[in-house]
Amino acid sequence: MNTHDAAGEDLIRIRATRSGGVITKVVIDLPRRAWMGSSVIGLSPDAAADLLLEQASHSPRAHACAVCLAAAAAEGQPAPALDSQIATERTLAAEAADSHLRRLLIDWPPYFGFEPRYSHFAEFHRRLTLNTDTSAEAAFALGGEILDLVAREMLAGFFNQIRMPHGIGEFIERLNAGGSLGTVLGELIALGASAAPKPRPVPLLGTLSAAAWANEIGTWPPAEFVMRPTYHGEAAETGPLARHAASPLVRLLLERGHRVSARLFAKAIEVGDCASRMRYPFTDDVAPLVDAAQAAPGIGVARVETARGVLLAWVRVADGVIADCAMIPAGAWNFHSEGAFCREALCATLAPEDHDAALRRLSMLAVACDPSLPYRVELHEEPRGRKRA
Repeated sequence: MNTHDAAGEDLIRIRATRSGGVITKVVIDLPRRAWMGSSVIGLSPDAAADLLLEQASHSPRAHACAVCLAAAAAEGQPAPALDSQIATERTLAAEAADSHLRRLLIDWPPYFGFEPRYSHFAEFHRRLTLNTDTSAEAAFALGGEILDLVAREMLAGFFNQIRMPHGIGEFIERLNAGGSLGTVLGELIALGASAAPKPRPVPLLGTLSAAAWANEIGTWPPAEFVMRPTYHGEAAETGPLARHAASPLVRLLLERGHRVSARLFAKAIEVGDCASRMRYPFTDDVAPLVDAAQAAPGIGVARVETARGVLLAWVRVADGVIADCAMIPAGAWNFHSEGAFCREALCATLAPEDHDAALRRLSMLAVACDPSLPYRVELHEEPRGRKRA
């Protein structure tokens, strides 16, 4: 099955093998373009930011911000002025909101027979990414409109009730009280739960500061960490689910085995969070989306929370240019060979599934893990009687 297909090398290839009705093997090939660090070597930080704004595979503002802040930290420069930090926070929140809305309004509805809401998304996309009015007043107003969208069309049934839903049936009733997006999530939940991943779900990656990452990984990340990142020796999941797993509603879905639905619900919550950040940056109860620290003289590290998860950047600066750069995208975590996608793809379903149902499940799991590039999901049936190695 081709999903968001594209030709050429910049394609995430997901190949699964099934035997006896059970998926037995998953192989993922992430293209080199997912890692943008090498593309900025030899450039000044400003030139690097311009290149990333044009060529980053996802979250271009986050990539540009990460490189600039890491380079500044490498040279021991002071943190930007508060006004600049506030503007950056709003910019990154708007970029994340745009990415979430694209998934929710364009990518998910067709899985359940709904038309993508192109015109609705286009209006928000224009204002979130192309609007030249970056004033606090404009950000406040746009954030308010996004919060209205969440309240009316995503989580209306939850805003209108004080009591938590007691079970999945009531959860779906609350979703159906909203608009089409709530119905999409309700139908996803109604598809049924999966068995628990074996041996267990991958750990969820918490929000660490740039200084904490420098302390955890070191002055410079090993090549293995850049390509196959782990935390405390384990693959981990980053993104909306990791950030909102403690939410009672997300936790309810996780406890009942609806991990894909939990990711989609967490994404809807995050749209509201992004809108709130646009209106009120730097509140006491949430960590900033970006920070940087000096790992060693001439080396800086930056951490940016994007829609897909954490983006890390180590930058070495010499003579005013970037001498080396290592960037670890969210996809390297979520599509790790032992990560969330692979472990859950191998889960047994609680009800039998044929080839088409298995392929659909893998495709929805892929979009739930938020790939940053076009991707292709293939499912191959192992011939009967063939012995697996």
